[in-house]
Amino acid sequence: FLSQHIVQKIITAIWSGDIVFWDSLSVNSTKKVRFYNPRTADPFSRLRVPKYLKSWEVVFFCIFLGLYYSVLIVRDESRITIPEVILFLWIAAFFYDELSEWLDAGSIFYATDIWNLFDMIMIAIGFTFTILRIIGILQNKPELSDLAFDILALEALFMIPRIFSILSLSPAWGTLIPCLKEMGKDFFKYMVLVIVVYCGFLTTFSLVGRDVFAFKSMAWILTKIFYGSAPIGFEVMNQIDPFFGPPLMIIFITLSSFLLMGSLTGMLSNSFSRVITHAKEEYLYVYSVYVLEASTSNRLTHFFPPFNLLALVIFRPWRLIFSADEKFRAGRIVLLKATHWPIVGIIKLYEMYRRPGALEDEFAGFKGPSHYSRRNGRQAVAQKRSTSNVGRRALLSPRGRANGNMEQREDDVDAPTAMEVQLSELNRKIDQLTAAILTIQEKQTGDGNGGGSSSATSATASA
Repeated sequence: FLSQHIVQKIITAIWSGDIVFWDSLSVNSTKKVRFYNPRTADPFSRLRVPKYLKSWEVVFFCIFLGLYYSVLIVRDESRITIPEVILFLWIAAFFYDELSEWLDAGSIFYATDIWNLFDMIMIAIGFTFTILRIIGILQNKPELSDLAFDILALEALFMIPRIFSILSLSPAWGTLIPCLKEMGKDFFKYMVLVIVVYCGFLTTFSLVGRDVFAFKSMAWILTKIFYGSAPIGFEVMNQIDPFFGPPLMIIFITLSSFLLMGSLTGMLSNSFSRVITHAKEEYLYVYSVYVLEASTSNRLTHFFPPFNLLALVIFRPWRLIFSADEKFRAGRIVLLKATHWPIVGIIKLYEMYRRPGALEDEFAGFKGPSHYSRRNGRQAVAQKRSTSNVGRRALLSPRGRANGNMEQREDDVDAPTAMEVQLSELNRKIDQLTAAILTIQEKQTGDGNGGGSSSATSATASA
């Protein structure tokens, strides 16, 4: 379904901002699907375009990384430095932005994006660092401050891949993320069996060789053997026990080096092959989920982090006292324009340089053939809608079959899985967008060819 041309045309248009949900920024603005018209649209509405949201996300994380390096390189344990204060604010803005994204997109869309898991881990590390750092300064405990800096050092494990997460939206790199995700799931499932086998041999070797090796030493020896240091096992097997040591150690080395590791390699290869076979569909799914996730917000004003902290500090306390009305919306609009005008200026310069001829026809690429009657247009729209419905029914066929047989098997209900729920929600949103865009397309074509359509209709009636 997602690989259909009309669906990807709409998704790509939303990504680039040719199709927008907000074209004005006023207290009376409403969310509605429409084509972007640069002559009439508010320039600040471009802040909602997913492409620019992703670009600012990269800039935000690059500044985050710069603050991270400045704090860890200085590493002043005696006092909180200015870069640390800015880093605290950056972490708070990051957390508030992720919370708003989760509330706007919903748990289904938010959990689908694997990069949101990285975001939650980064926020947890940042909060842990902040709490330990403040406690260490207030209680004059250098060991807590030292631990806080060590925990903050873990942030780079997730921050640097997060900066380059924009590559996952390209066809070349986007197929690797679903593969790694599926391989990771199978890996953790298989590690349960490995841990069970490892614990069994660890218990046996620890009890048999308790007079020679401590439990900690034996655990470390078996870990080295599991990761390929088999000669260590042959060196210590007689020291563990002259009678039981050699056969048990040979069995463990054979299991860990050949059977378990070979099976793990084969299983991961099958997982990779299974996903890469449907690489295009997997990429289109990830790409579509991100675009729709960035477009589902119903809020009129969307503040980029860290400017969202200003809106939180200024307007949130007043909303606890007074009811939200047009004055609050007007105030948020003024604050948005006051803080984001440099970003909007860069966006407008980019669009003027990138698409110098786009101002002539904002509907270019969506009209199709320029000469056809309204009747043919309606037939094309109906055909595209029916194609969309067929794709959706094919994608959700397990639920469709279950609902179709409900009269015959009322006591046998096929409950939808989590993936079916995600796909159903995604298809519903895309169907709504498809219907809205095709309606606008038909209307624009009808207005442009009104004279020709009327003549064709009269000729048909005369015949």
